[in-house]
Amino acid sequence: MIDLSRTRAEFLAEINAPDPLGDPVTDLTDRRAETVDAHLRICSHAQEPLFSLLKTVLLERFAVVARLELVRDLLVPLKNALGNAFKHGNGTDAAKAISVEIVLTGKGALIAVTDEGSGFDVALTFQRFQGQESYFVNYGAGFRNLHRAMATVSYENGGRTVLLCFRTKAQNEDRESLFPAPEPLAVGISPAQEPGVSPDGKHVELSKRAKISGSALPKVLDPEWVQSSLSAELPEFGKDGARIESCRVYAPSGCAGDDCGNRYVLRVASRNGRLEDTRILTGRVHATAAAATSDFKVATKLHDANISNRLRIPRPVGRLSGEPSLVLYDFDPWMNLWEYSTCHSRLKTLRRIAKRIGRALQRLHWSPIVFPGGEPERVGEELLAMMERAEKHLQSLPYGPGLVNRFHASARRLENRAVFGGQGIPAPIHGALGWDCIYYGVDGRFYLYRFETCRRSDPGLDLGGFAADLLRFTLANHDEEAYHICLDDFLGNYNSEAAHAMSKDELLTYTVLALVERLRRADPSAKAGVGQLLAALDIALTTGPSGTESEVSA
Repeated sequence: MIDLSRTRAEFLAEINAPDPLGDPVTDLTDRRAETVDAHLRICSHAQEPLFSLLKTVLLERFAVVARLELVRDLLVPLKNALGNAFKHGNGTDAAKAISVEIVLTGKGALIAVTDEGSGFDVALTFQRFQGQESYFVNYGAGFRNLHRAMATVSYENGGRTVLLCFRTKAQNEDRESLFPAPEPLAVGISPAQEPGVSPDGKHVELSKRAKISGSALPKVLDPEWVQSSLSAELPEFGKDGARIESCRVYAPSGCAGDDCGNRYVLRVASRNGRLEDTRILTGRVHATAAAATSDFKVATKLHDANISNRLRIPRPVGRLSGEPSLVLYDFDPWMNLWEYSTCHSRLKTLRRIAKRIGRALQRLHWSPIVFPGGEPERVGEELLAMMERAEKHLQSLPYGPGLVNRFHASARRLENRAVFGGQGIPAPIHGALGWDCIYYGVDGRFYLYRFETCRRSDPGLDLGGFAADLLRFTLANHDEEAYHICLDDFLGNYNSEAAHAMSKDELLTYTVLALVERLRRADPSAKAGVGQLLAALDIALTTGPSGTESEVSA
């Protein structure tokens, strides 16, 4: 929240910052930023790479903090502060710099973002914001996001510096609890995939990821090996005299980790006359080399096809011969679609997302891209196998025969549906679509991710996957009406240029199937998640054709 009465000295006292702070470290990748009291300062003329690096370091530093809390209360306000400094303070003038000073302690962080602009009347602007008067030039998201965060925000230096104080919520906030003794590093291994099975619920939980023991680092976490391999094998890091000067590896860990993979922070020098550049690559480590091969090949094909600007495909950088299970991507995601929608919790935003994804999936499904597999008879077999698997799982649950009977009624509609609008033509699909496969990047663009299950099959599987998570999200936010509004937007955009439209009744059955798949893969100990899935499944099974109540009783 914004509290203009607070000062820098008060914030420093709140997080138990040492006095004096000492000379600041100017390299954010310095390991002192991970576990000890640290004072850092960095300047940049560009907003995007600055946030990318800050985000990576802060996620590492506060790995024990719940991810959504960290994203909502620290990273989103920080992104807005940097954006305001670049756009409003510096007037998008690339010759002007943004200075960021950070103080890190066991109790939290104080971040000061300073621009080179003329400042503004903070008190008057905040008064207008509180009075719901016109106070902004663009969308006004900056002040709104700053004020609703749990972190405390204030200003100094005539509005040229914004102060952001983030305090951890650990029950025991001493250094020992916040920064426990490091465990063996975890490698982000993706799960092995069953044919036609969504990996939702999906992707391996951090606690289940392979633990690496012993003193030797695995290759994918060894910065020297990664730096040497990238320099030797990828031409873009060697042409025009470019060279990688240093490499830091950040493996996702703790509550704040994500499922995107390791981040590789590279300092690249002397490219086309530029003295230095910082690059961040994302690396997925697959369970098998075969899965990595599939992921890389399909991603390359989709990226080169440039199907949609609404939902981009991250550029695959390459694979390294010494570690065939690793796939490197030239993008830096920081929120999946669920997290993005939670942090931008307005119906207007959700509707815009639904339209964007609907149109993007239309472009994918009707593209001429050729994926392996997908004969019509095989697609039918795949659907039948999924329904059989779903039914067996429902029979194993302690909810009586009513749930299974209602699933039967829904499954019959799918059995009678001709594949792809009656044409018997499989389409190129993602094959495991969910909101955790759609990411918002540091560059402000949405990306589709995880391609090892891409194939030619029934496009309803992708549509049902998106609709299932849309229903779960709106129920979690107690707004079922928003689900129906956004679903209409989603289908309206998907069907806008399709020769064979998907009806709401047809989509409902795929939604049910997707929900059961998620329920089958859910961790039974995560009662809240299982309860959420069951509530969504109940609504989907209760809703009959054209949105009416089903006559099949439980």
